[in-house]
Amino acid sequence: MARRSPISPLNRALFGTRLMMMWERILPALFPFVLLVLVVAVAAQWGLFLTMPKWPHAAVLGLGMVVTVVVAVRAALRFRMPTFTELNTRLALDNGLKPERLLAMRHETDQPRLKVGKAKAGIAVADPFALRYVALVAAMLGFLVLGPVPLSRIASGFCPFAQPRTFADMSLAER
Repeated sequence: MARRSPISPLNRALFGTRLMMMWERILPALFPFVLLVLVVAVAAQWGLFLTMPKWPHAAVLGLGMVVTVVVAVRAALRFRMPTFTELNTRLALDNGLKPERLLAMRHETDQPRLKVGKAKAGIAVADPFALRYVALVAAMLGFLVLGPVPLSRIASGFCPFAQPRTFADMSLAER
């Protein structure tokens, strides 16, 4: 005989829904960092940083980080915890029930198992200009035009002072 959890299925589902909704609301604050990494990697793939001097390269990375932090902080300031009504409504929609039915379940001892729905990305809020698609298309086009590039070239886009650049590194034909 399986032991029953002291936590009711309704409370477990509400907790899971709360975590999922918090993740959905935190994601727009984290996505600008992902976008910055993607844009720098694509620029390095295309070799835009190979001929750039080290200090302007560092300035471009610093400016990108400042803009990313500002956008992430603005998104983080819009974060708010989901209210009980939002949790109840979302859980009811995920399970095909009416919200009133979930309220009535609180007083039942034999509660059915409830499922927590999948998280909705909400990245469009964090990227209103759809730069993620531009960066992905540029990365795919770069792979088609340039072929596979050495990882050292992409890594050099993130570390302007790491190692001296040689003409062999600058060659687009090197693989």
